[in-house]
Amino acid sequence: MPANECEEVILVTPKERLQLSKNAFVQYDAQGKMQVNGEETIKEEYSDKELEYSQLIVPAGKRVRLQLADGTHLMLNSMSRVVYPQRFDEKERRIYAEGEIYLEVAPDKARPFIVESSDFDLKVLGTKFNISTYDALKETQIVLVEGSVEVTGTDKHKAVLKPNELLSLEEGKIVDCRSVDVADYISWTKGWIHFKGDDLSEVISRLQIYYGVSISCDKSLSNERIYGKLELKENLDDMLYNIQQIIPFKIHSSAEGGIELIK
Repeated sequence: MPANECEEVILVTPKERLQLSKNAFVQYDAQGKMQVNGEETIKEEYSDKELEYSQLIVPAGKRVRLQLADGTHLMLNSMSRVVYPQRFDEKERRIYAEGEIYLEVAPDKARPFIVESSDFDLKVLGTKFNISTYDALKETQIVLVEGSVEVTGTDKHKAVLKPNELLSLEEGKIVDCRSVDVADYISWTKGWIHFKGDDLSEVISRLQIYYGVSISCDKSLSNERIYGKLELKENLDDMLYNIQQIIPFKIHSSAEGGIELIK
């Protein structure tokens, strides 16, 4: 199920479909038994022979933490989804991810950790990194915080990232690799967005994803640049109010149910 079709956080297990609270913490032990916010909520029988998969779906305006059976920690941003086994086999640790997800992979030299997406496969033994695969941004980004990862595009070309590097892919092909300040790309995990001269149009593209609302602005505003640090508010109106303190504009409701920013 796509994240844009949900209004609440959804956890789909082999036996049940659950609705979770925002900012939930889903946690698995080594045997694949699950807890949500420290409480066991599902009484299921776990097979020792076959891997059983679950998926966690996060809609607009929500964020969720997930601990996999190997101890790997993930944080899912708005409009994101991850498919994962409730426990891993002896050869590898493989998940599927889309949207924006920050991962801290538990070290395990015997079992590489592999992230699949529509644009790439990423292989790692133990590291911290952020992936962003939002279709609306037209570019997939992988930012390495520490460790090392190998990324393979859909054209089978490979790249190995070093800490503080960002890899960009377009339509599954690697197009750029450059040094960045990783704090700017993982600040959302702490509830902030860092702006360093971003165009308002770029900021709006992200806000549309985070809040699931169509936003447009006058051409006269689109190239206005934003600098600073803004808290990711739960309410879009509060977020827009804070941006108004930097770039003055008026907010109108559009006929289609979205928002228009005008001078």
